[in-house]
Amino acid sequence: MATLDDIRLLLKRGLADKAVPAALSLSRRRPRDPGALELLAQAYAAAGQHKTALASYDRLARLAPKSAKPLADKALLLQQMGDMQAADEALRRALRLSPLNGSLLRMLTAAKTPPDDPIVARFKEAWEKQQLSAADRIEAGFGLAKVFGAQGWDYLNEANALQRAAAPWKIADRDAEVTGLLRAMGSGPWPEAPAPAADRRPIFVTGMPRSGTTLLEQILSGHADVQGTGETGLPLRACYSVLVQNGGFRDVSGLTGAELATIGQRYLDGMERFHQATGVFTDKSINTYMIMGLLHHILPQARVIVVRRDPRDIGLSIYRNFFATGTHGYSNDLADIARYVATMERCVEHWHAARPEAFLEVRYEDLVTDPEPAIRGMLDYCGLDWDPACLTPEKNLGAVKTLSVDQVRSPINPNSVGGWKRHAAALSPLLETLGELTAPWD
Repeated sequence: MATLDDIRLLLKRGLADKAVPAALSLSRRRPRDPGALELLAQAYAAAGQHKTALASYDRLARLAPKSAKPLADKALLLQQMGDMQAADEALRRALRLSPLNGSLLRMLTAAKTPPDDPIVARFKEAWEKQQLSAADRIEAGFGLAKVFGAQGWDYLNEANALQRAAAPWKIADRDAEVTGLLRAMGSGPWPEAPAPAADRRPIFVTGMPRSGTTLLEQILSGHADVQGTGETGLPLRACYSVLVQNGGFRDVSGLTGAELATIGQRYLDGMERFHQATGVFTDKSINTYMIMGLLHHILPQARVIVVRRDPRDIGLSIYRNFFATGTHGYSNDLADIARYVATMERCVEHWHAARPEAFLEVRYEDLVTDPEPAIRGMLDYCGLDWDPACLTPEKNLGAVKTLSVDQVRSPINPNSVGGWKRHAAALSPLLETLGELTAPWD
């Protein structure tokens, strides 16, 4: 019989189809155990059984009426499903139980929340009186900054500074990783890899965070013949499983064809096992641009689409959005965001020179101002027939597990293009560093 730890491991490995029956059996044996019921709700959500997951969170809330967590978890799933009104109601109930929970405020402000909302006023007062813990202050700062917009930069700057202090990060480490990887992939001719099974056709969607990768994946996965899998992280892990050795990177030219084939097989097996991905499917793993030429060599049936967006708009969006502490360390410093953009530019330039046939570039600005030509071009590149459903990604009913949950539920629009101009003075460290490191965008 499965234990709590067994079910957690199944969920960590992406095996929702096995986690559901295991969690259901455990919850039946232990009907009053909040831990068992919470895992059951998580398993249902991971399996795409959203209504059943929501009902499980409701049961959990009744079982633990003084805990805000079941309501918060329910609200997160509702946001991912696009039901922002129901999510708002759940979050306000949670905030009655945990009135100064910064995470709850940040989640509440994912949708439009007016500055005169009583909850906002309560957090503003608590902020000024230093009544929030460091962790709550970080998340509340991002929430208050969103509410107050151009007048919220003091909240935003302090929240980012606190998060950087909690999880120090060095751009030099990123530079060293990219330099070592590009050197390993740029050495000599590569061995040929045995041809993989051609019936599985990944479409890799890659680019900087906040560049429009989620929108593009929602567009493609709206196609009748395409399955969306979200951000799996498997492409880079499959490559690194073979390339990384003794703290460095092995030269690709020194690998055998069988070792290269192992990368492709591990990726495809992982996608089938963890995401039930077969046929044509999207994978929005943003770091794929680092190894996209190698993936094209190993999986010639795959397609890679790089989303390019004005780095000034990217920088603004990254800086004012909360990423889990320790996951995107560069995001807390405007100059480091610019330097991180430069490492992506290095990778794209490398593949432009080495394997230009390996990918297609799509400008976010073109996509949102004149969608149909851009979408037709992507579908042609992917070998897919035209499907008008791609023009209405807001109707794509799949859960969106990224910061873009609100934006992608709206019709394609150019509303965020050039948004950096309204904050140019506050963004000066970003703009100055971009000017030193990257080519002009305009």
